[in-house]
Amino acid sequence: MLITSLAALAAMMAAPQQAAPQTFQDPQRVSPRGSYSRSCSGDYVNQGRLYADCRDMRGNIRGTSIELNRCSSQDIRNDNGLLACGPVRGEYEDRRGDNGGGRDGRGGRDGRGDRWDDRGGRGGRSSITVYRDADFRGASYSFNGEVVNLGNTEFNDVISSMRFRGEWEVCTDAYFRGQCQTFSDDVRNLSRWGMNDRISSLRPVGRGR
Repeated sequence: MLITSLAALAAMMAAPQQAAPQTFQDPQRVSPRGSYSRSCSGDYVNQGRLYADCRDMRGNIRGTSIELNRCSSQDIRNDNGLLACGPVRGEYEDRRGDNGGGRDGRGGRDGRGDRWDDRGGRGGRSSITVYRDADFRGASYSFNGEVVNLGNTEFNDVISSMRFRGEWEVCTDAYFRGQCQTFSDDVRNLSRWGMNDRISSLRPVGRGR
């Protein structure tokens, strides 16, 4: 009995040990550190290129990207809605195929590819100013084009009153889902519509869209 047990133990020790499976983190999905992270969101890396949605000086969210091998150890920053490092500037992802806007900051496209400009909405017809508090008080911000997800701004689920130029649709969920309501007159208190501190997307409608 003892001999049999010793023989079995020797056989187990002699058998090659199977290596424990190793797990690796896909380096293409790890975003590098940088000051851009303070004003950019949704960042990811694909095929050596960093992509992110960055806020420009006017508060608009811009899709942008930059080649990481050009940055080396330099800090990657948000340069007015554009990823940059040292003297290297990235590209606006939402300007590809745009023959009217170029890269000079004059105009852009909304989340569905429609043209909008700095005069207010598509064709300069619409704008909306939102307020954190009722009766147009508290922090405020004006938008000229549609915003599919206010989660990328500081005004998601905090809006209590609004002022308009043109007609606008606001919804309680991102991407114009949930409860939606169209307004053209100023709203002093969204509680009347059951939408106080609940708005997550907004867009111009009618001629302003």
